[in-house]
Amino acid sequence: MLGVNFLPGLPPYGPLPTAFPAKWGTSGRQGTVVEFKSADGSWVANFQPGIAGIDLAELHPNGRDAVVVAAGDLWLVNAEARSAQCLLPAIDSVFAVDDPKGWVFTRQGLAFARLGPEGILWHTKRLSLDGFSQVRVEGDHIIGLAWTGEDDQMVPFEVELSTGRSRGGGFASDDIEGWQRIAHVANGGYG
Repeated sequence: MLGVNFLPGLPPYGPLPTAFPAKWGTSGRQGTVVEFKSADGSWVANFQPGIAGIDLAELHPNGRDAVVVAAGDLWLVNAEARSAQCLLPAIDSVFAVDDPKGWVFTRQGLAFARLGPEGILWHTKRLSLDGFSQVRVEGDHIIGLAWTGEDDQMVPFEVELSTGRSRGGGFASDDIEGWQRIAHVANGGYG
């Protein structure tokens, strides 16, 4: 089984850590340092920090890979191949969910995305002008308040955990960013 652990800094000895992205690693700077351990041995990665956000290092819900969030940038790590792909920027909070097991991430207080065993299952359109409050998982929805910017008001929203369909929120426009991807429950793909 794969082990995933944060390290307090770059190792003072041994092989050089693998940098993600690769071009960033030539600078010698320290980012978010993570060690991966498996039956085949261990190795260390040094992730370039995102613009701001949370840090997370966990086993991926698929049981093979790892998930690393480095100061807000969400990375999918194939520990066996020692490779990583940045999936989403600006992750500022995370909620563990089940059925299927995974997480719902908030993107800079603007939108939500769900990661499950097959990868990103869905992504909402922008739901807030700038920030969420009182966000929680309740039954088969994630609910909370989103900022409208009008008279400094917060308004309710809800997102279906199975599909990513949303109602309410504080951003009146349609999906101008092109973020929304609704999951088809029958096959788990985007709609």
